[in-house]
Amino acid sequence: MKSLIFSLVFMLVGFVSFSQEAVIPSAEVFKKSVLSGKIAMTLPAEITNEDVRKYSKYYTAFFTTSFDEKSHQITFNMVSNDAKSRRVIIRFLSANRVQFAKVGESSLPLSNFYDAYLK
Repeated sequence: MKSLIFSLVFMLVGFVSFSQEAVIPSAEVFKKSVLSGKIAMTLPAEITNEDVRKYSKYYTAFFTTSFDEKSHQITFNMVSNDAKSRRVIIRFLSANRVQFAKVGESSLPLSNFYDAYLK
């Protein structure tokens, strides 16, 4: 029984320690960018320009992206700036193996991030 519990804890810790997160330095600035339809955030270092291009092509009806590979800054230019279209950003992030969004000092799962900042 102890080994089962240890295995579960080990897997959970491993999952959390390898999870990737997008970074948004300021909640206030981010909320303004959501209103403007030009939503910017920093992606994890593991994500490449090729990854962004590969997954962005599926979502051109909702947004276009520009990506600075040096700073890993991505900007989503919304085609229609509504909650439904912004939900697709979560699908894009998930496709790129991003599981959390760090806004300021707090890290949120993507579903909570959507509810708090993109809805």
